This record gives sequence, C-alpha cells and structure tokens, in this order.
Amino acid sequence: MSVAALVDTDRWPLDSAELHRELSDTFTKENIAILPGFIRENAITGLIAECDELAKVAYHTTVNADLEVVAYDQFPSDSVIRSLYEWDPLMDFVAKILGEEKLFRYADPFGALNLAVMRDGHELGWHFDQTDFVVSIALQTSSEGGHFENASRIRTATEENADTVAAVRRGDRPDLVRTEPMTPGTLMVFNGRNSYHRVSRVSGNVPRHVALLAYDTKPGTNSNDELRMGRYGRLPV
Repeated sequence: MSVAALVDTDRWPLDSAELHRELSDTFTKENIAILPGFIRENAITGLIAECDELAKVAYHTTVNADLEVVAYDQFPSDSVIRSLYEWDPLMDFVAKILGEEKLFRYADPFGALNLAVMRDGHELGWHFDQTDFVVSIALQTSSEGGHFENASRIRTATEENADTVAAVRRGDRPDLVRTEPMTPGTLMVFNGRNSYHRVSRVSGNVPRHVALLAYDTKPGTNSNDELRMGRYGRLPV
C-alpha cells in the first residue's frame, strides 16, 4: 500500500481549505485537533505488525516518563511509518492545522520520529509540554488503561493557576479533565504547553503503540546529548 493510500482522504481531504480552517479554528480554541480514522482501517493491521517488530529494539526510558522508545534511526528504510512521516503532503497538512506557512522535519537523527511503546505497568504522569505542538498517530490501544487525559488550557502565559493544577493532579477536579479519543488510526495535533495531561497506567498484555512525528516552524531543530542519553540511552556515532 502506498503512503497516500494509507490516509482516508475521503474523510480527511488534505487539500481542502474548508477543512484547514475548521481544524485550525479548533486547534486555536482548544489547543488540540483530533482526526479519528485518519489512517484507513485496512492499513492498521500492517502498521501494528511493524510496531511489534520495532518494539523489539525499544529503549526503556524513565526520564519524565515510564515507557519504551524507538528512535528515528531504528526505523528501516522500508518502514511504512517512516514513509508517512517523510511524506510532504502530511507535513503540509499539519502546517495548515497549526496555521503555519511551512513546517520542517526535525534534524535530530533520534528524535525526528519515535514510536512510544507502553506496556503493562507503564504510565506517563501529569505534565505540561515544553514545545508548542506534538503530532501523534495512535496505532494500537492497550488492553486496559493507557488513556490520554487532558485538562485543556488550564494555565496561560501569564497565569499559572497553580491551585487548580494541583487539584487536577490530586484528582479533585475531574470536571476539568476529558479523555481524548485515541482509537487506532487517529491523528492528533496537540499543544500541551498550557494543557495539563497524562497517560494513565497501562494494564494487560497488549502494548499501547503511538507514533510521534516531530516537526518545527524552523529548520535544523535538534536535541542535546543529555536528552538523548535519557530518552534513548546513547548518542549519535
């Protein structure tokens, strides 16, 4: 199956200016845009098989998270997930969602594309992101747990709202938290800088697989060695 055939362009026409406006408005208002069924259902089985193979070489990181990570350089040249990340129409479409003229792929040989693998007992605690946006594609849900929980726009650039943030962390404000749909094939564009979020503890024998596609508004974005050692356990040769 070609890369273009992976995407359900009947449901999500990548060149539709109307869709661009709709998704950009949603992202601006809510810090998140969710596109269920972005990847066609008949492509999911093959992508999961690829994830299961990639997961064999994943590095278990506990730096700000408890999960396993496959780095960009570990995706083989014939990887379908890699081809999707390197496909210009997808990058251009994400730029439209963000309201940006152009995006660039990360220059980081490890961090440009990752597969996040969460197995039984793994979880990602409450946190804010340090980046303006994250692009992910959900490929497999876990047997139990692994829910993406989000308290949208809980702080601003000028107001930390520390008491409310602490209440969410304690579980005292469930009214502010919603579980975002992460069914297989879902594309999500998310700004977590001011939205407090976590992934709940995973249970069961089926791992949670999510591809993380790294783009930026400027070229040449890279990572430092400290981050690489913590996340991947190694440095570029």
